[in-house]
Amino acid sequence: MINTIGSFALIWLLLWCALTLISRALYPVIRPALLNLHPRHGADFLLIWWAAPALLSLIACLMLFSPIAESALITPHCHGVCEQHVPVSDQWIVAGTGLLLVSVIVGGLLIHFLKNLSKGVDIRRQLSMLGSRHDGYSFLPSDAPLVFTLGWWRPEVFVSKGLLSACSAKQLAVILDHESAHELRKDNLRLLLGHVFVLLIPPYWRKQVTSDLHVLCEQACDFEAADKHNPILVADTLVHVGRLLRNSVSPVGSMAFDGTDLSARVNALLHKNERYKLRTWQLVLITAVLCSALTVSLNPLHHSAEHLIALFEASGLNLLPSGR
Repeated sequence: MINTIGSFALIWLLLWCALTLISRALYPVIRPALLNLHPRHGADFLLIWWAAPALLSLIACLMLFSPIAESALITPHCHGVCEQHVPVSDQWIVAGTGLLLVSVIVGGLLIHFLKNLSKGVDIRRQLSMLGSRHDGYSFLPSDAPLVFTLGWWRPEVFVSKGLLSACSAKQLAVILDHESAHELRKDNLRLLLGHVFVLLIPPYWRKQVTSDLHVLCEQACDFEAADKHNPILVADTLVHVGRLLRNSVSPVGSMAFDGTDLSARVNALLHKNERYKLRTWQLVLITAVLCSALTVSLNPLHHSAEHLIALFEASGLNLLPSGR
């Protein structure tokens, strides 16, 4: 059992790393297309793109080690005795190494995720105690101009006294609609997941990906507000609030209505109708292509895993089970 679990873990980790490298290599190619999509779709696909290496490799390994999938999708072949098999090492040190590495990496990512979740919950609890509930937002008795959405599964919009006094009624309506969009989309959780999924790539590349995801989330909410008001008013509000919040600091784990990437967001609003919206049939087609590609890849994945085991065997580790 430990050999099977350890071999599963090792193959998952190697495939995960390989798909991460492929995703990073292809990202500059697909990035312009993602940024040209309607930001609602762009943010979704960007998160899926970076979640795919971990999730697809896990799904592929589950199918690879499944007797039903293995018998149906893997080309029959022999290793001494011709019988259905999965690529398992009988060397406990190799299986144990794979299990240890996956435990450390997945455990580290999970700890990072839970730590940020806990921090966000604590900050929200403290701010909720300081503020008072109004229609659609929580009021903070602070003279500093502040507005942000805080929380993971049930986000809450916070607006300060200083911001309310510095904005007109129309501007406040735009701000609240923008923040309500963050609340409905659960963008705080989306950004946290995006940050976790790119922790395995170098910091410089990680910063670019998280910045792109942040901009797309902000643009998606800008567009939601523009649908209820008009793009010019939303752009004007962005500029006004961006100036007010230039030196303000928002809590960790929050989405703030501020001047971040102001020029890109204003430009996106002015060219709102040029962003491409994916249709339902296109989403279904993309899903079907991905499922087909995953199914077709199982046979070469199986043989690649066996070649990897054979490579270790050639190094003197004798990884292949003696009966195969």
